[in-house]
Amino acid sequence: MMEKYDYIEDVILTVDEGNVVKKSKPLALALIVLLVGVVALYFSVTVEKTGEGVLSSLLLVAGLLLLVTGLVLVIVKKGRYLYRPTGQGLKKYKVYIAPENSFKLQRVLQEKSYGELKALRQPNASNLSLEIFLSDDREYALLQSLEFIPYNDVPTTPVIVCRGEEVRALADAIR
Repeated sequence: MMEKYDYIEDVILTVDEGNVVKKSKPLALALIVLLVGVVALYFSVTVEKTGEGVLSSLLLVAGLLLLVTGLVLVIVKKGRYLYRPTGQGLKKYKVYIAPENSFKLQRVLQEKSYGELKALRQPNASNLSLEIFLSDDREYALLQSLEFIPYNDVPTTPVIVCRGEEVRALADAIR
């Protein structure tokens, strides 16, 4: 029986004792877009009274677009993960590994010889993959091996924390 591991995104904030934080996008920008949309809608109604039909229509369309965009930005609070010590953002990568390299992948992860990942065949799709969160400065990474078992990816390793040279070797192997 396979051991059960937590998904990387479920434990990303706690796996390394608070070194990863989630920074949400500023709400002020969404509110400004929303406000500009309301103002454009207001002026589309007032301009109509003065007889400028084209300008009124243009303001109406622009106002509606800005209003919808502002609402979407307020509702969807997508943020990004940051590596707290350096303040660098973490970018998510998914690297597919050919299934016949499953044992080699496990060995590479156990020995932390990430430079060897480049030698493993990386097809466009596979039932075996690595999910990686890599800092922009290539100083920090979190990774986890996943296997597709119908109908979703299942972690086959715990989340692995990498720093320094290990990260640079990992970054060179996946790019």
